[in-house]
Amino acid sequence: MNQNNLVNIRAIRNKKLIKPDKSLVFNNPNEQYYVASDDSDDEKILSKIGRLQTKKYKDKDFIGYDENLNKIKKKKQFSDKIDEFINKSENKDWWRTVRDELNNQEVVLTDKQLNLLDRIRTGKQATSYNYEDYVFEYPDYDQFNLISNYNPKRRFLPSKWERIKINKLVQQIKLGRIKLEAEKTTYKQIYDIWNSTEDSILDKYLPQRIPPAKQAAPTNVYSYNPPPEYLFTEQEKREWAQQHPEDRELPFVPQKFKYLRNVPSSEMLARDMFNRCLDLYLAPRIRRKKLDMKSSDFVPQIPKPDELKPFPTHLNTEIGQVDTQIAGGVVGMSISKETQILVVCFVKAAAFFDLRTTKCLQTLWLEGEAQYFGVDTSSTGLVGFISTEKIEVYSLYLDNREFANIEVGKTVKQTKSQFSWNFECEQNGKFQKLIEITLPYEPKFIQFHNKSDYIVTTQPQASQKSHSILVHCLSKGTSSQPFQNMKATTEVQKTIFHTTRPELIILTYRNIFVYSLSQQQLIKKLKSGNQLNSTIALHPYGDNILIGSHDKNVCWFDLDYGNTPYKKMTYHEKGVRKVIFHEKYPLFASCSDDGSVNIFHARVSQDLNEDVLILPLKVLKLAKSKTNPVMDIAFHPTQPWIYSATESGNIYLWT
Repeated sequence: MNQNNLVNIRAIRNKKLIKPDKSLVFNNPNEQYYVASDDSDDEKILSKIGRLQTKKYKDKDFIGYDENLNKIKKKKQFSDKIDEFINKSENKDWWRTVRDELNNQEVVLTDKQLNLLDRIRTGKQATSYNYEDYVFEYPDYDQFNLISNYNPKRRFLPSKWERIKINKLVQQIKLGRIKLEAEKTTYKQIYDIWNSTEDSILDKYLPQRIPPAKQAAPTNVYSYNPPPEYLFTEQEKREWAQQHPEDRELPFVPQKFKYLRNVPSSEMLARDMFNRCLDLYLAPRIRRKKLDMKSSDFVPQIPKPDELKPFPTHLNTEIGQVDTQIAGGVVGMSISKETQILVVCFVKAAAFFDLRTTKCLQTLWLEGEAQYFGVDTSSTGLVGFISTEKIEVYSLYLDNREFANIEVGKTVKQTKSQFSWNFECEQNGKFQKLIEITLPYEPKFIQFHNKSDYIVTTQPQASQKSHSILVHCLSKGTSSQPFQNMKATTEVQKTIFHTTRPELIILTYRNIFVYSLSQQQLIKKLKSGNQLNSTIALHPYGDNILIGSHDKNVCWFDLDYGNTPYKKMTYHEKGVRKVIFHEKYPLFASCSDDGSVNIFHARVSQDLNEDVLILPLKVLKLAKSKTNPVMDIAFHPTQPWIYSATESGNIYLWT
């Protein structure tokens, strides 16, 4: 044999002669995985503190030591939440940044890592395996030894001791010492009806469990050493013994013992337990829903009157520059928004007052048996009076101003008609008289159209029912009867124009009719439920109507809701004379024969889903108001003030 071959065989047999490869020797046994691995550096553990808890370094400025025993300094964290918020706004990758507490550094996750986390969270499994993306690494370089020991033969033969163990177990099973399946003893299941366990099988089939009624807590009389006032006298003991057991206040006679050990056993213990079981068994059990509510929860949240200001609250001025003994009581009044003039109509006179100074500018007197019945002003500075078989139209301007729809100086007499028009009138005073219309009947109510070219009058006492409602055109000088075939039983009280639509609203004793002038037909019939309707007012928006009656009722109608009142109010002691709306503020008022003026807040929204809010605000009355009825009221056109006129002829301003 060659000498070199002998050396190699000896070197192989003697491992000490083989020189190890120094390139594969590592000082740190874990370093071989970092050197020979393709993992990134961020997975390397920098702090070599082992299993020591990190809270040990909580108060230190370092988190541990590296492999060279150098301190690993802590990185500065955010001082407060503001710095953290600023960092989030400036750093676009803050949402994918996680904190590595062990290495004291922040790691930014890649898209692949985020996808992997999302798959783990949603429970997805791998569907395919690509072997080309992975390289198998051997954990140990020393696994392929040149010399290895072969497995012995005994490893491939059945174990002798296991065979002996199995034989012993089989023998014990045959003798019955070991039972493979123990016989189960079946017991009759008893259910506890008062069991409070929610996972019981009976909960699925039985009704909902109701807890038993609780016994009343014992008082001082149940004590073994009660106060002397609770003890019975001999007479009370005899009375207690004679009473029926159900009529006794106490089921026992109180006794006094010095010590608790002296208390004997209760003679009625078994009976009390039996009665308690009867109560639980026979007592009707009904689950009632207890509503923890207060009475204030049912009352709607409404604002206070002080929050709804401004509105009139007190008396400011009394206007009385007309001799009421000659003029008589007030029958009506109206305010011109254009000229700021208050026109008051008495029985025998008509007065013009300046709103700024409350000075009487002019007074018109009637002669003979003629008398005034009402007054109304227009938006262009006209005023109309209705008297005995006459309608007079005046200008409320002090200068002789001309109106586009009125031609002064002509006389028109309608053929085949009972109405005569006079445009050439005598001028007596500061205000110019423009038109005089002669009627065969006495009109009781007058109203101007918004455009001031039409006047509607109501004659309830007309012999012909077709003449109960007349419409007068000032520009043409004509009078017409819009309703030729009116029923004889219809008793018209007042007629008004609609503010925004070509419609007439007719008030009768019991009903309200809405008639379309363009379609020439009846649109709606409203039922008030009153016996004697007296007055009517239309909201500036045109969708709500207010009705007053001599039955002491005030009815609010919403034309979009139905033909019955939306709200019916009864707060006056006597009949209602007048109801009005304010054109600028959400207010309405009503006056009555009881001498009071009631002010209400009425908020009407343009939103159809929001209901009308009606709240009482103030009751205005004088000391001797019950003997002096309020005949008419009128709101100031621009201010939250109201004028009231009494039957005695006095006019009051409330602010």
